[in-house]
Amino acid sequence: MEKGKLIEFRRQGERRLAVIERPEGKKDWIVIDEGGGSHKIRTQQVECEISGGPYKPSDIPSFVREVQPYLDPSSLEVAWELLIEEGKAVSPSEMAQLLFSEQSPASCYAAHSLLSEDKIYFKHKGELYEPRSASQVEEIKHQIEVEQQRHREKEAFLARIQQALTGEK
Repeated sequence: MEKGKLIEFRRQGERRLAVIERPEGKKDWIVIDEGGGSHKIRTQQVECEISGGPYKPSDIPSFVREVQPYLDPSSLEVAWELLIEEGKAVSPSEMAQLLFSEQSPASCYAAHSLLSEDKIYFKHKGELYEPRSASQVEEIKHQIEVEQQRHREKEAFLARIQQALTGEK
């Protein structure tokens, strides 16, 4: 890692972008986020290194805006259908080429974001993402639907209780 490299890291489960500022000791790095806040991180906390650069912390908002048009989770289902036949694991840059027909820093980061947030179609294996089997995808979709149904029933029950407490019928 070198100064000016744009990275994504996780802090308390939240994905954040920052620019590497300098090494701190033997194993740590100081990174600066878009708000100018500095963070001390370990190399293991880095989820993604974005190509290109060098970047400045002030470049992060425009980079995020550049990524936004690519973030369509439904495109992963199409990619999954293509890749399940081959049974081939892909890197985020290969996914960017498949989804967007380019491998720009923004499209590669968008592919990384889509894949890292996906819980249905792909599983993370080392540096690659492997398509889940059709039966696994169906089971996950079923579990999500059951959970959504439970949530709807709970909300309806709470609404009925609220109505009863206020005297409505």
